[in-house]
Amino acid sequence: MNRKRVFSLVLAAAMAMALLAGCGNSNSGTRPADGQGSGEKEKLVVANWQSYATDADYGAAAFAEQYGCEVEHYFISSIPELLSVLQNGGTGEIDVVCINPLYLQQYLNAGVLETIDVSALENYGDLREDFRTIDEVKDSGGNIIGVPWVWGTTSLFYNADVITGEIASWSDLWDPQYAGMVTLENEYDAAIRTAAMYAGENPRDPDLDTVKGALVDLKSNVRTYWTSHDDFVKAYTAGEVVIGNVWGSIATELKNEGFNIQYIHPEEGTVGWCDYWCIVKDTQHRELAMKWIDYCTGEYFQNCMATAGSQAYTPVNTVVTEQLSDETLQSLWLYPEAPSNVNLALPLTDEKLAGWTALWDEVKAAN
Repeated sequence: MNRKRVFSLVLAAAMAMALLAGCGNSNSGTRPADGQGSGEKEKLVVANWQSYATDADYGAAAFAEQYGCEVEHYFISSIPELLSVLQNGGTGEIDVVCINPLYLQQYLNAGVLETIDVSALENYGDLREDFRTIDEVKDSGGNIIGVPWVWGTTSLFYNADVITGEIASWSDLWDPQYAGMVTLENEYDAAIRTAAMYAGENPRDPDLDTVKGALVDLKSNVRTYWTSHDDFVKAYTAGEVVIGNVWGSIATELKNEGFNIQYIHPEEGTVGWCDYWCIVKDTQHRELAMKWIDYCTGEYFQNCMATAGSQAYTPVNTVVTEQLSDETLQSLWLYPEAPSNVNLALPLTDEKLAGWTALWDEVKAAN
């Protein structure tokens, strides 16, 4: 039995348990190409995180109805795991993947992605230019390999029931009056970029000694380093932490649930992220994959995503953003204005990556 066939059986079994119910196909290692087969609906396999917009009713279900197809999710457990799946038979089985720029070039170098003809995408010109033109979403020839569809920030929050004064700067985290009340995401990139902005350093290439000193100084104020959505929500709702950094989506969720959380884009800048759709090498459903990308960046999906209450995410389609109500913009922390100084999380050289991760480990271990 060849490797492709083995992978197909394993993937089908996994999908039967973990993916959308009733979508597994354990009888064949390959699926009909576009427009071919025995009359069964064409099926698109999409790799994305669970509960991340596309498995909502306005996502896969609406797309499938519109195009008379099936959409099957492969829910990602980790970025390395997904790459391993693609390298070991997943190309030709999974069609579209959600990837962050931190890992796009790694996936490209592994040979698992195809270039995208963005001239064939109806909505591409409406997407934020700063997100669709970065070098990290292009191959060496300048061809696009990723299309942005959702973005957000990891910025400064505070509990307005506890803190009544004005909060506008990252420097507030270092204020001695908040000793034992601060929380930071347990993630080297956001921590280092945040400390760099506080210290007046270039957040993309800071002096690491300066950053380390700032983060060690901050430790006396830190109550906890949070690692997941649930970690943060538990600490915040229990009143254990009142200020720190958090994903904008969590702040939106808590705000919509009635908590008096405020979310600030500091004057020094904010840490940003953006996720992209990429087409997997050897897909047999390229045309449908392109329709999926266009759908997820189109006005209907983007508006639904932005107005989904506690499960809302920030759209990249500027036409949609301009048409949102002030109330919705406020819930997404884009009102009265969107952040103008967004430092996207981008890949580091191997040398920088080693230095940044080592620094973060040293900070957490420091007394």
